[in-house]
Amino acid sequence: MIVTFKSKASGDLIYFKEVALKLLKLMGRDEKIPSALFTEDVATALAQLQQGLAAMAETEREKVAQTEDAAGNGQSGAGKAYVSLNVRALPLVEMLQKAQKKQCPVQWE
Repeated sequence: MIVTFKSKASGDLIYFKEVALKLLKLMGRDEKIPSALFTEDVATALAQLQQGLAAMAETEREKVAQTEDAAGNGQSGAGKAYVSLNVRALPLVEMLQKAQKKQCPVQWE
């Protein structure tokens, strides 16, 4: 399933449901789809998302280090490129920043 984030402040963003639910949880929202943020809630959601992503960054760095150590010991992964949640969240962070600046709500469906 795909979740689309929409705001008049920027273009639409499309995420797979699994990633979208993680981002919503970091924003302090429930997993209800469709739903929305009122204009006055955007700043709080943005701050919570940024704090959650910062906390996750350290954990992800540790995972990458462990993966590199395992690869150095002759163990190889499946060859899949790993894209962190921090990287995936950047467009949503930018959308929330624009929505906050332009005083627009954000919805997802």
